[in-house]
Order: sequence, then structure tokens, then C-alpha cells
Amino acid sequence: MIFAGCDLGTISAKAVIIENSHILAAEILPYKNLPKQAAANVFENALDKAGLTKNCIDYCLATGFGKKAVPYANNDLPELLCLSKAFHKLDRNIRTVIDAGGYSIKAFNINGEGRVTSSTANEKCASGTGKFMEVMANALEMSIDKLSIAALDSCRPLPITSQCGVFAESEVITHVNEGKDRLDIFAGISLSVASKLAAVVRRVSLDQPIAICGGLAKNRIVVRDIERELEMAFAPYDINPQAVAAYGAALMAEERHTQ
Repeated sequence: MIFAGCDLGTISAKAVIIENSHILAAEILPYKNLPKQAAANVFENALDKAGLTKNCIDYCLATGFGKKAVPYANNDLPELLCLSKAFHKLDRNIRTVIDAGGYSIKAFNINGEGRVTSSTANEKCASGTGKFMEVMANALEMSIDKLSIAALDSCRPLPITSQCGVFAESEVITHVNEGKDRLDIFAGISLSVASKLAAVVRRVSLDQPIAICGGLAKNRIVVRDIERELEMAFAPYDINPQAVAAYGAALMAEERHTQ
């Protein structure tokens, strides 16, 4: 039997298709509007990649910010439940998880049975999130992918002192107008984000092994700086960090449909 999971976030849609808990296809699609259409498109892309049609899917669960907008889902589940399910499958030793997404930061602990024992999240401010990093990269007029790698070599990160995203952007523009090195500016932004992430994570127990997922988990300089801030190395796992919740939703679909 074949199952699917869709994680419809605020800036990207993710779909995973599995058979016997094995991933047949995983797809990620950034979008700026029309979340319902993005959910449909990412599912079609995943089906094409797996060489399947919609009729091949026995059951599908949705999760994420826009889970109610996924037109083909049989039901939906909370994101934390899907994330804990996925990580319990990927590595049963993982005890602390950071989910650093487009507009939110979450941290939670899971026990040996894969159950969430404690959790926390950032406030409504988007500072320190993936969207914040995207806005900062736009202010520097460089792609975030290039910056996240090139800024690793910065030896003089410029501090970003503003806690508000709007004021931080103004601070970055001021540095640019003063002729400061863009890589040093981005390195300073990364340190600021790492500090904000660490503050959220420390609200739960920092039990190891610890893992990170979400869009920021693909940003190399941010990951490096968070590891330094927490004085811990993140556990590796074999799936795109942005697809973890969708994978967990697919696993939950498989579990609930076969019970």
C-alpha cells in the first residue's frame, strides 16, 4: 500500500510518498501565494517523480500551517506529532529537535517511544526565522544560498543589535551604505539568528542527540553558529530537512490506515 503526507507551510509546500515506510518520492515547492494550488502542484510533482497517479495513494494526511487547505488529504494532524513520528523513525536516539521554519521556531523533546514530552515556540515576531534571513539576503542583494556558504569564511562578523526584523533590516542597509563587506554583514546576521534560536531551544531540556529541521537547517552558516552557541553538534539523518514533517505525516497515514 502507498501513503502520502503533505506539509503546507507559510512559504513552501512539501509532499512525501512512501511504501512500507520507504520514501518513494519527496518534493519541495516554494510559493508566494495560492497555498491550495501549491499543495496540489507539489503533490503532482511528487507523484510524477514516483511514477504514480493519485489513484495509487491509499491514504494521505496533511500537516503544517495550511493543513486545512490541502485538497487531497483525507485528514490532518498537528505538526509536532508528525515531526516526532518522523524523527523516531529516522533515529530513535534523538531526544531534542529544533524546527526552524519560514515564520516559526519550535523546539521539543521526545522520549524513547517517540512521544513529545515538552515543547516551546517563538513569539509572533518573525525575527530569527527563515523569512527573516531571506529578507536580510534581499537587502544585501545576494542569494541566500550563496551567502550561507561564502559567509563561512568571514573573520569579522558585524554585530546586528536590533531585535526587531524591520530595524535589523535598516541596520543591514546602513552597513551596506557604509561600504561594509557583505559577507561580514551576513555573518553577523547569522550570529544574531543563532542567538535567537538558542534562546528558544533552551526553554526545553537540551538532551542529546539533538537534531534540526526546517528551511534554516539547510543554511550552513546558521547551523554552524547554532552548534557553537549550544556547544552541541546536530545529529545527521537521511532526508531533506524541509521534508521531515511531510514524511511524518505519511508515516502517520500508513500507521492509522493499517491499524
